[in-house]
Amino acid sequence: MPFLSVLLVRTALCWLAAGVAMGALLLASKAAPLPAGVFRLFHMHSEAVLIGWMVQLAMGVAWWILPKYPRLPERGPAAPVWAAWLLLNIGVVLAGIGRSVGAPDGVVVAGRVAELLAAAAFAAAAWPRIKAFGR
Repeated sequence: MPFLSVLLVRTALCWLAAGVAMGALLLASKAAPLPAGVFRLFHMHSEAVLIGWMVQLAMGVAWWILPKYPRLPERGPAAPVWAAWLLLNIGVVLAGIGRSVGAPDGVVVAGRVAELLAAAAFAAAAWPRIKAFGR
């Protein structure tokens, strides 16, 4: 498995662990008296699980499993995938924390734009490797 795929999958698993921990706190707050601010974790929890875990896991597996080129570099340029990893994680933090703490709308918009740019960067790197079976 290439290093970038390992990085994407491991980071996705970190987001999953964080999302599960936040979800457990949210669930426990319904049964036990916890600080009222716990409910603010909902937005960060959903961002961590839906984008941080699911999208990043899909990107990591896709980068690994898509057909390789017969020449070097066999997976194409890695710089757009590095940019996608960085932008996606920055976007998750900005959008999740921005909505959780009630930051200005510009913070959340910046997070969403970073996530969109991450998707575009990954698509630009992966698109040339998508081909019909047997070609």
